[in-house]
Amino acid sequence: MKAMVQSIRDIIRSRLTTVPEPPTAPEPRFEQSPHRQISTPAVSLCAITEVGQFRTHNEDAYALSNDGLLWALADGMGGHTLGEMASTLAVSAIMEVLQPARREIPVRDRLTLAFAKAQSAVAIHSLERAGWRGMGSTAVAGVVEGDIVHICHVGDSRAYHWSGGRLRRLTNDHSWAGELIAAGLLTPEQARSHPLRGSLTRAIGAKDCAVPEFTSVKVKDGDRVLLCSDGLWEALGDGELRAELGSRGSMRQVATALVDRANSASGRDNITAILYRHSGNH
Repeated sequence: MKAMVQSIRDIIRSRLTTVPEPPTAPEPRFEQSPHRQISTPAVSLCAITEVGQFRTHNEDAYALSNDGLLWALADGMGGHTLGEMASTLAVSAIMEVLQPARREIPVRDRLTLAFAKAQSAVAIHSLERAGWRGMGSTAVAGVVEGDIVHICHVGDSRAYHWSGGRLRRLTNDHSWAGELIAAGLLTPEQARSHPLRGSLTRAIGAKDCAVPEFTSVKVKDGDRVLLCSDGLWEALGDGELRAELGSRGSMRQVATALVDRANSASGRDNITAILYRHSGNH
């Protein structure tokens, strides 16, 4: 009995005299510099957009919901001002439709409405001035619904799913290079340097209304989903993406490492990444 009492006293004394570890400093929710913008609305989500080493303007745009369960990314086309305008219009329209909690409307229908709204917004603006004709944008959006992530996209901005060390691409590139790969006429490695790799077959705002493509994936605790513009995936191969996505650290740290690595490897284009880590608590 005395031994038990002494043991309890020792435990209490140890807890009272042990210096607690300092708490981890919270990461800023938003930061912006001339070349980079970072948003971290939740510990499970981070988005980064980077101008790159050769461009003076950023034609990529992104938007996130405060609860971390809705994301949209766009890569604009048409030149500095037009590309920036098109991508901003696209993500704004998508989030405007997705943000209200319309649980009675199936996710696929909500995404269809969101991309139709984006198409209309960009197409209408392109007709307002003669100098605005030709603007367009890629778009990819994600919605978390329980343990399912729904992805919708137009163009060659991509979505990836990392789970247990395995990497799977969830989207098909809507580009001439992507079509040639699908037809077996090009390998993915050959497509990286093909002159048609940036020629899109579908785009938000194009004369022919772009039909979005959908996919859904079941996710478990710890799985990661990456949305990115071509400035990231053209710079990094699947092996590099898989290694970075499997690395330790917060989503901000992992996303930063991805963007930094792509910028060092190429930096010729704008680079944007949205990185989400799934938790069953959602």
